[in-house]
Amino acid sequence: MNSPLAFIMPDWSAPSNVCSVVTVRRGGKSLGPFAGFNLATHVGDDAQNVVANRKLLINELQLQQEPVWLDQMHGNRVVEAGSQLLPKADGIFTTQSKHPVAILVADCVPILLCDKEGTRIGAVHAGWKGLAGGVINSLVKKLGYSRELIAWLGPAIGPCHYEVGSDVIDAFGFDSGLAVKKVKKSKWKMDMWEIARHQLKQVHVNEIYGGGVCTYCRGEDFFSYRRDGVTGRNAVIIWLN
Repeated sequence: MNSPLAFIMPDWSAPSNVCSVVTVRRGGKSLGPFAGFNLATHVGDDAQNVVANRKLLINELQLQQEPVWLDQMHGNRVVEAGSQLLPKADGIFTTQSKHPVAILVADCVPILLCDKEGTRIGAVHAGWKGLAGGVINSLVKKLGYSRELIAWLGPAIGPCHYEVGSDVIDAFGFDSGLAVKKVKKSKWKMDMWEIARHQLKQVHVNEIYGGGVCTYCRGEDFFSYRRDGVTGRNAVIIWLN
């Protein structure tokens, strides 16, 4: 028998009508490397199991609509939630109530944003390519009034396990400071949360929460592409009530 679903609630100062959750992999219908609550259709999991998991998600959270899922490209395109069923993008935003938007992750940083009045929400899927390409800036521009925004950084692979080469380091055109640490010839440990914080502050988003929960370390809760290769995806979902 499957264990009950579990969620992590982001700890941030979002208005009470802004709802958000992070799924945990326990429970669900998926098997093998995708066990159990995989929510991604593109990773090789049985499609019927993913559909069943998404229905469980909707029922458990009592959502009035299915979340808007993205065809994530590791780029910087941001779209408004609308009629397109599977937009190719790595960021999404909406001002519509009861209209959930979702990001799928297995090591990349999920970033949630909302305004302090609870009228605008957005989310981005930010791996190193998205961070280097400016996906955070793209979402902030769409939401507008950056000094009124609040950000939350979700579970991602931490610098304890995220080793990258010089090609990744060279992709960033700013002084990364404490975000990278050289560990051997042409190898660095990278802190994507620190890079995300730096980029948010550059566009005047100064109220930032979260970070520090490593997907690689917590295999019972999170899928990790770097750890497992073939694996599922957790979801980070935000909506306006």
